[in-house]
Amino acid sequence: MSTPATRRLRIALNADLKKMGTKGLGKVVNDLTRKTFTANTEGAILEFAHKQIDPAFWIGVKYYGSGTHNRVRIRRTPAPDAESAVK
Repeated sequence: MSTPATRRLRIALNADLKKMGTKGLGKVVNDLTRKTFTANTEGAILEFAHKQIDPAFWIGVKYYGSGTHNRVRIRRTPAPDAESAVK
């Protein structure tokens, strides 16, 4: 995935996490080596892959300090259409 595309995805994920009201949200980091986005919250780490299979949701994993983890699914804000942006 190209750098501008991953940058847009990181910004979109950060905005959606803020809209969700995630408490203590840290900066969303782009890990190019592992091809994931990572964000710290109060006591947990959220991790999302660069390639998302469902365009309507962010699907990832939430890790806790004790080693346990849960799958998470967060509603995704639709990206504006390229056509509608031109009009």
